[in-house]
Amino acid sequence: MEDLEYGSIIDSLKSELSERFSSTTMSLWFDQLTIFSLDEKQAVLLAPSEFKKNILDKKYISVLRERLCAVLGFEVELKLISAESEDSLKSTSPSKDIPEEDVSAYKLRFNPTYTFENFVVGKSNELAQVTSLAVAKRPAELNNPLFLYGPSGLGKTHLLFAIVNEIRKNFSDYQILYVTGEEFTNELIDSLAQKKPVAFRDKYRNLDVLLVDDIQFLANKLAIQEEFFHTFDTLFKQNKQIILASDCHPKEINNLEDRLKSRFEMGLVADIQPPDLELRVAIFKRKTADMGLEIPNDVFLYLAENIKINIRQIEGSLKKLKAHSLISGENINITMARSVLGDFLRSAESSDNIIEKIFTYVSKRYGVSKDSLKSQKRSADIAYPRHIAIYLTRQLTSLSQKSIARIFAKKDHTTVYNSIMVVEKKLKSDVQFEREINQIIEEFRG
Repeated sequence: MEDLEYGSIIDSLKSELSERFSSTTMSLWFDQLTIFSLDEKQAVLLAPSEFKKNILDKKYISVLRERLCAVLGFEVELKLISAESEDSLKSTSPSKDIPEEDVSAYKLRFNPTYTFENFVVGKSNELAQVTSLAVAKRPAELNNPLFLYGPSGLGKTHLLFAIVNEIRKNFSDYQILYVTGEEFTNELIDSLAQKKPVAFRDKYRNLDVLLVDDIQFLANKLAIQEEFFHTFDTLFKQNKQIILASDCHPKEINNLEDRLKSRFEMGLVADIQPPDLELRVAIFKRKTADMGLEIPNDVFLYLAENIKINIRQIEGSLKKLKAHSLISGENINITMARSVLGDFLRSAESSDNIIEKIFTYVSKRYGVSKDSLKSQKRSADIAYPRHIAIYLTRQLTSLSQKSIARIFAKKDHTTVYNSIMVVEKKLKSDVQFEREINQIIEEFRG
């Protein structure tokens, strides 16, 4: 197979895994996996180190095989090898050269595949696209700061990288940096631990353009907010461009200092909403053309009617179909789509159906009633499953925190935010809890 075909399959696999595991787990264990070889009987995945290969073998081999088979549409055996193990590489016959591990932050942060030309525009994202392009054409002259918000998977990161690529094309001498809120936080903590805060500030306060994705990560982190406030002010006073992205409006970011919220709203705030049917069909057609696929109109309509919220689901569905077509040698048709994407599309059901399933599932698993989950009771036997139900609702739907608060009969979104923070914090520190949550999601979608 060609490298491009391997890339399509591994991208689909990682997309499947990202629906089950936290971003931290993805970054630690899955993001650097590549396909070493693949045929109709066996797939061989290459890990960057022997240590990671052993962890993957011990903890994740079953889910890797399960999800890979789901992507391919047929059963294969799975083997893991390490780039550090010469014996492993010699004993396996690859159909292509071993890829050299690329840890270039520059390549990761400046993704040339995301451009304004391949961003499909509709009513739900037109304002965000127009303002982003204006910023890219005239940095720091219009809409500074620019704040993009909306549910996960609708194209915010695409627009951020499109801005980066456009500015690099027109202003080659500009110093540009794209980071996530989590990366900014971790980098600051590391700089303090190493007693190098000056170097950190020099890096961030001498930029021409700063883009921060998932800025809501700074919520409830007062020391990080303090540093970001001064970074923001320094850049703004120097007439440098700032672009931020979040899953919610600045006003809805709980436990974020008011002075930051006011600064985030000083420029232009643009939202991105889930695409309507017409835009979904247009996105499918554009991405199909980009991937070199030929798909009949009845398959387009089938996909557009069943995937209504998340653009990543659109990409994932096409990659699954492409992978199955490449391996099987069959042309894509409606029968294949229904067979290959059955489980995938079940995860793209309407929010109402998903929410009802979450209530039913959590009530049955933890022995509490739906009314209890919506009650004001704070005892551990109620609060624990409520946290999980809220977290699942946030992960599996595009609903805002305010909308989720209404579903759980809460006055505002504070309870929702706190529940999400409780679960996310425990996911990072408790392996058993992470396994439990992943199992719940797996059972929920299975």
